[in-house]
Amino acid sequence: MEPANDKFFYKYIGELTFLAGTVNICAIVFLELTITHYTGTLSNAAIALANGEFTKFSETLSCVVTFFLGSIISGYINYERKSNLTKYDSILPILFGITMHITVNITVNSMILLSVISLGMGIQNGTYIKLKGILVRTTHMTGHLTDAGFCLGSLLHGNRDDAWKLMFYMSSILLFFFGGFTSFLLIRAINTKAIEVIALLYCIFGLNTGYHYLKEKQNIISLNVEIE
Repeated sequence: MEPANDKFFYKYIGELTFLAGTVNICAIVFLELTITHYTGTLSNAAIALANGEFTKFSETLSCVVTFFLGSIISGYINYERKSNLTKYDSILPILFGITMHITVNITVNSMILLSVISLGMGIQNGTYIKLKGILVRTTHMTGHLTDAGFCLGSLLHGNRDDAWKLMFYMSSILLFFFGGFTSFLLIRAINTKAIEVIALLYCIFGLNTGYHYLKEKQNIISLNVEIE
């Protein structure tokens, strides 16, 4: 997805990255796992299996599977898309927010909540987002940190073309960080209610995206009418 409205596009990516940061801190504090990226999770699964901790191994592996399933869902929905918003960019965050809110209120089973969050993060990270030719992921920062370092090295060597990339990557890293910071402050203030607040933020994000989708669609229809 590469919408024509650059201002909204940067805002869209930034908000998703911030929200991923909030979700990851909730998972770390309440569930003792990172669920927006899986390098460490796979390593922990290997350690658990080697130690004979089969319950921990199965729980950790289930997060990997549900994240992967979320990516499959995202790929199924977005496989042909090359540009512009779709209705799913609005619907999926709203569904994720509602599901997260319901789950945290009807069950004390942490694995169910963990599966819901992992699935949602898999869908979000699998969403096809391109920015001036580069593929953007919004739930983990390892790649962004590497790319930011590479761009800085390239910039120091004299390649000014990568300056905007460095700013973008550093902004994304900071947004993820402040998302986590905000989430932890919420947790300290209202405990598990923080998850409900984050669920509400996802719903608001989805509604706002839906508004822009309808606005963009209307503009396209109006343009086609003028051409005819």
